[in-house]
Amino acid sequence: MNVLVVDDNEFVADSLAFLLDCIGHRAVMAHDGETALELLHAGAFELAFLDENLPGMKGSAVALSLLDTPVFPRPFVASMTGDSDSNEEFARLFDVCLQKPFSSSCLLAA
Repeated sequence: MNVLVVDDNEFVADSLAFLLDCIGHRAVMAHDGETALELLHAGAFELAFLDENLPGMKGSAVALSLLDTPVFPRPFVASMTGDSDSNEEFARLFDVCLQKPFSSSCLLAA
């Protein structure tokens, strides 16, 4: 599976991409929302992990953009956030919301 990992924390992005690669997926990384959108519109990803607190464009803005200007095939979109105040409006933008820190079993379930 082609997976896009978007997190401005390079250690988090590298670790998640490494784990995904180890279990047989092809992970590509981005560290900001603008790059994530470019990659999503240019390539075919089955899954995208979006950190919410990215510099510039937030992960939820990337997810909203995917709803406004769909990508085909549409990737399964997972949010990754440490914010405990995520609400229903935020959650509707994503297929699944992972609360940081999340376990590898939560990752694999997504």
